[in-house]
Amino acid sequence: MLRACLISFVLIPANLGPANIAFAGETAAPTAFVPPPPPGQLVDIGGRRLHLDCKGDASGPTVIFEAGLSQYTARSAFAKAQDAIAPFAHACTYDRAGLGWSDAVSGPRTHQDVVADLHALIAAKQLRTPLVIVGHSVGGLLARLYAHEYPDEVAGLVLVDASPEPYLFTPGAAKFRANLAAEIDAGLKKAQGDGPVVPLPAEVEPDIVVAFLPRVLATVKQEYEALDRVPAAMQQARGYGTLGDLPLAVIRRGKTETPPNAEDIQWRQWQEDLATLSSRGSLVVAENTGHVIPYENPAVVADAVRRILDEIRRDTIRKP
Repeated sequence: MLRACLISFVLIPANLGPANIAFAGETAAPTAFVPPPPPGQLVDIGGRRLHLDCKGDASGPTVIFEAGLSQYTARSAFAKAQDAIAPFAHACTYDRAGLGWSDAVSGPRTHQDVVADLHALIAAKQLRTPLVIVGHSVGGLLARLYAHEYPDEVAGLVLVDASPEPYLFTPGAAKFRANLAAEIDAGLKKAQGDGPVVPLPAEVEPDIVVAFLPRVLATVKQEYEALDRVPAAMQQARGYGTLGDLPLAVIRRGKTETPPNAEDIQWRQWQEDLATLSSRGSLVVAENTGHVIPYENPAVVADAVRRILDEIRRDTIRKP
């Protein structure tokens, strides 16, 4: 169960590692936990609310970050990149339904549901479109799907070490997700009240405790299960569609084993393939950087966004 909790966010402090929290089947004592105020604002999208946190000039081009599995705005891997982009764009992060401060949705969810939520959020806040979407990890699939479903609203994409279809849709990956879902279920059965499902040190900051709440962990499971509901045709290579001539930047991690092993080489090939989804795609290598590129190397993400925005401006100038 603890492993599933830890996967729900990347930037967990070292003192919350497996060696420092004992779970071992024990039940967390009932606690009356009051989540801290959201860093952004709660936006009604039609009977429920999504949390949106924007920085920068609202009159500038909108850049939306689509995070990886189960990430949310507090302690987000995107925080540093958002700060780096805010001086030249309207940089926005948001929490998908049930994560962070966003209202949860019961029942099965699909990726189509997720992008429909984002579409409703953009409309409700009247964010400037067309926009640039930055998708990290599995967020890359969602960014691509949004561009496919709402092409008139997307001016460019930045895919940051994005997960390709051949990586996610294999029997091994499905088994891994099923094991995590089972761990979450075991923990949720022991949950008492709305407090964290595992005992946490008293000094843990409230915005971190949010990741261990029952409703958030139930959503983490929901996000893993959504991958198993992706139609078979979309699970194939390029199943989420190609991007025509949409401005596209693909950033891949540069850190590998020495020498690169078979997995490193395969990942490199997949990222090169992603760059060919558009006739205007480019590939950037984040040297000496692992998977969490927006946190480890925010400058490379900001530079890619700036290049995409410059390309969009040139297109606008050239139009009659």
